[in-house]
Amino acid sequence: MTTSLIVSTYNRPEALNLCLLSIFRQSRLPDEIIVGDDGSTDDTRKLISRLQKISPVPLIHVWHEDKGFRLAMMRNKSVAAAKGEYIIEIDGDLILHRNFIDDHVKFSRRGCFLKGGRCNLGLELTTKVCSDGNLIPLHWFTP
Repeated sequence: MTTSLIVSTYNRPEALNLCLLSIFRQSRLPDEIIVGDDGSTDDTRKLISRLQKISPVPLIHVWHEDKGFRLAMMRNKSVAAAKGEYIIEIDGDLILHRNFIDDHVKFSRRGCFLKGGRCNLGLELTTKVCSDGNLIPLHWFTP
């Protein structure tokens, strides 16, 4: 099954950078990454352009002009651009566990929508990770 990972973003290039780096380190990569951009400034475009050069899979930037909060419209545009049989949607401020995509695909079922939660790192750790650009201080608990 081919997978498309859609990452929604708006003017948080430092968080998007970490998110994309965590995607590049997945145990199972998606077949494509689509960044659905709800009208970010040029900093986000520059980041994506730089990361496209090192991305292990196609990294596609879908953008529309900033005319207010239009996240649903951007997600629809991103889904329309997706080529995968299975679509995973995340926010651009998430740092994914190494097996996130693999687990998603393992538990997928045709015709079903999977939804999961996330944990909040808190302001102090979020600020540290975003300013350092370093994923190392994160520890994942696995039972």
